[in-house]
Amino acid sequence: MAGVSTVEVATQVPFYDLCALLERIASTTGTEKKKKILELFVNSWRETHAKLHGTSKTTDSFHSGMRLLLPHLDKERGAYGMKEVVLAKYYIEILSIGKDSTDGRKLLNYRAPKNAKQDSVADFASVAYFVLRNRCPEKGSLKIDQVNKYLDQLASANIDHKRDEAKKALQLLLRNTSALEQKWLIRIIFKELKIGLSENSVFNVYHPDAMELFGVCNSLPKVCMDLHDRSIRMNEAEMSLFSPFRPMLAERKHINEVEKVMNNQSFYIETKIDGERMQLHKDKDSFMYFSRSANEYTHVFGGDPSSGVLTPHIPGCFSSSVHSCILDGEMVVVDPKTDTWLSKGMNVDVKSLTAYENDEGHHPCFIVFDILIINEKKLANVPLRERIKSMEDMLKPKPGYLQFVERQEVVSKEDVVKALNTAIDKREEGLVVKSPSSVYKPNSRSGSGWVKIKPEYVDSLSDELDLVIVGGYFGVGRRSGMTSHFMCAVAVPSNVPGEHPKVFHSFCKVGSGYTINELRELDQQLRPHWNAFDTKKPPESIILAPGFKEKPDVWIEPSKSKIVQIKAAEIITSDKFKTGVTLRFPRLEAVRSDKMWYECLNLNELTRLKSVAEGKLTYQHVNAEEKSEPAKKRRREAARVEQSRTVAKHFKPADVSSVEEVSQMFQEKEFYIVNGPSSHPKAVLEKKVAENGGTLTQNPCSDTFCVVAERINVRVKNIISQDKYDVVKASWLINCLDSGELKPWIPSDMFHSSSRTADKFAEEFDRHGDSYTEFATAESLRKAFDNVQSKNSAVPLSTDEILEISQRYFPDNSPFGLFKHCRVYLDQFIIIGNKSTGIPNSSLELIGLKLRMFGARITDSFDSKVTHVVFDGRDLCRLRELQRVTQDREVKQHLVTLDWVAQSIQAEKLLPERHFRPVT
Repeated sequence: MAGVSTVEVATQVPFYDLCALLERIASTTGTEKKKKILELFVNSWRETHAKLHGTSKTTDSFHSGMRLLLPHLDKERGAYGMKEVVLAKYYIEILSIGKDSTDGRKLLNYRAPKNAKQDSVADFASVAYFVLRNRCPEKGSLKIDQVNKYLDQLASANIDHKRDEAKKALQLLLRNTSALEQKWLIRIIFKELKIGLSENSVFNVYHPDAMELFGVCNSLPKVCMDLHDRSIRMNEAEMSLFSPFRPMLAERKHINEVEKVMNNQSFYIETKIDGERMQLHKDKDSFMYFSRSANEYTHVFGGDPSSGVLTPHIPGCFSSSVHSCILDGEMVVVDPKTDTWLSKGMNVDVKSLTAYENDEGHHPCFIVFDILIINEKKLANVPLRERIKSMEDMLKPKPGYLQFVERQEVVSKEDVVKALNTAIDKREEGLVVKSPSSVYKPNSRSGSGWVKIKPEYVDSLSDELDLVIVGGYFGVGRRSGMTSHFMCAVAVPSNVPGEHPKVFHSFCKVGSGYTINELRELDQQLRPHWNAFDTKKPPESIILAPGFKEKPDVWIEPSKSKIVQIKAAEIITSDKFKTGVTLRFPRLEAVRSDKMWYECLNLNELTRLKSVAEGKLTYQHVNAEEKSEPAKKRRREAARVEQSRTVAKHFKPADVSSVEEVSQMFQEKEFYIVNGPSSHPKAVLEKKVAENGGTLTQNPCSDTFCVVAERINVRVKNIISQDKYDVVKASWLINCLDSGELKPWIPSDMFHSSSRTADKFAEEFDRHGDSYTEFATAESLRKAFDNVQSKNSAVPLSTDEILEISQRYFPDNSPFGLFKHCRVYLDQFIIIGNKSTGIPNSSLELIGLKLRMFGARITDSFDSKVTHVVFDGRDLCRLRELQRVTQDREVKQHLVTLDWVAQSIQAEKLLPERHFRPVT
């Protein structure tokens, strides 16, 4: 067609029009209304495109606009290297604003906590708008293509470390844009528009298949080019060389569901690898590597056989007939000294390896489990069985550099149980079960034909849960000036299939597991996105417990946050978090940079974990008869028989309706009488209280004066555990009745004192109950001396009680509390558990001192409470016997060498035990 225009639509659309569109969308409520507004803009773009190009083939697309609407997905442009403070300094310098002026302070201190207000503090762009509105033109003159060019210059200046070039680009933007345009430009630079539309909604406005295609290719240009015509549907998700895609994922299922999901056919079992999901693209001698979230790591692993830490070692692994391919797998770090893989919880990051010849000799190894393209032939719709055959035909493994995942074909649940128990014994992460007929569905999890199975009971200390950070707490001491503790949440699944969660429920607070340097790094990543928490205007996306019983100092939008891997002892009931449960002794294991914010644990998964594991998150073997709910619960339900419910006579409240009042001694005082002595049983005491003007209740509340009991039973223990009520001995009440006067309480009258009463006693009595002001009597001295004796013989707190107190009152990490959750048995006796058979000059004696120094409990008895057994790697004579003993126990102990102790102390955190297993 003659006269086809080479002009692009982006050269015709003013940037101001886009900003006005964003302003209108942001101020509109309701997703559908917002989408309608955006749809008008996209349709207008397409109409202009048709006028310029007609039906001719062209490279012009909506990409110029899309990359500004979804800046966080723009992989083609490098990072700007600008956060709020950096940009503020540029503005102050370019516009000659005094640093100490009102506007200068606004820009530099836009989110000072003491001035925290959710509207302004959370958004630097809004603050900048008010500062710039009298310094910029009323309406800008730039088109969308010009703005993109200036943004390219900014990104290039950052990559090349050319500050002057960055300043020049910003200066040109300031001179040619209005304050409103600057407001949205800042949000584009920060890659968070805050218009209330998800990426899914924006993609859906452009084309019904846009989200699916982006999930495959992770490329905005490809989405905009291939789906320009909204009427043409995408029949098959396209994959292409050197274009990253979101990998296929496995859904979590219970072991009993496997046979059903696999349609009672044979299936594959693969070892679940604790590495970094990675895809390898190869075309002749060109290689590229992409992570699960489409970030490129070619610069680490090597773009050709002469560069990087992996590529030079693997060209010989490919058959000479293979010119191009895409492989899917996991990248792990190999420790050649032990010939083992190091997990993400160790101090080595596979994405950060810079040279093969490092101090430890660590190097990457690519564990391959799928192939998607071979010699331009796409295999996504080919059954897995055939893909595996193609992969095995074209690849020759090289141990330590490129290997196949361990895989076996089985037919029954019993085979899965056996494999899972083997994984438990080897301290592996779990299993992945795959249907041989499954096709590869990028960015798909549910119904994919891939299932992951993790032990319901994991690592004798804890299961690893992926949670999203939603809040932060300011630190003190060496953690001052940053958030030192974090509130984590679980997602509420959306009712719309494929839609990301919009609401998150608070679940736990974590403040341990990381070093001060790791904390600083995490704080730096989250700091730009923190918002001051205001109970009057709480965030809509984060739901806390009623009454804000546990609230953070600052909060963060989950979409801007990080997924963290948390370990804990068990799930326990708690009214401080919206979930109604929380974690006991949580610690942060790792930041999951490979996971998107919406891939955290959700409420349904949490409920299943709580019910199936009965709250305990500890490793134990499974068996083929195991159901999807606890055996104890099933037995109870099976045995349950409905029968009429009655209250035992001695628990029934007395009928006081006909009691005549004889005094007002207990006027306006409510009593709950649990039990009484044989001379004054519950019913008698209740009538006496009523006769003397008191009122009665069978359920104490905030109005209850006191709880009266003769002896402590289960009910009294429950009341005491609430720490709300004064629990008084029945002898005090009888004494009042006999004397005819309301006597004040003294410490010896109490089973339990509320905090208010305890404070009053502290002012009037010493710790043995002797009054500071009242004259002593023979009786009061006898009680005081009895109290001295009872306190001298008091039962010491259990270790768990000490840990609970420590976590409550001293939440910040102490380096000397590193092993405080560990009960350790040292393999230093010839006969297990026999102290008299100690091995002379054992190196474990020094290790025992170090363990004690850092908070561990050392025991000479190898009982079921032991969490860790430490061996000297040079003497493993008793290893098999100890393995046999721990094998028979429900809760398994960690068997580690003394290197685990030394390296954990050096790393200032507990390292994953499975990498320190003793090997004979």
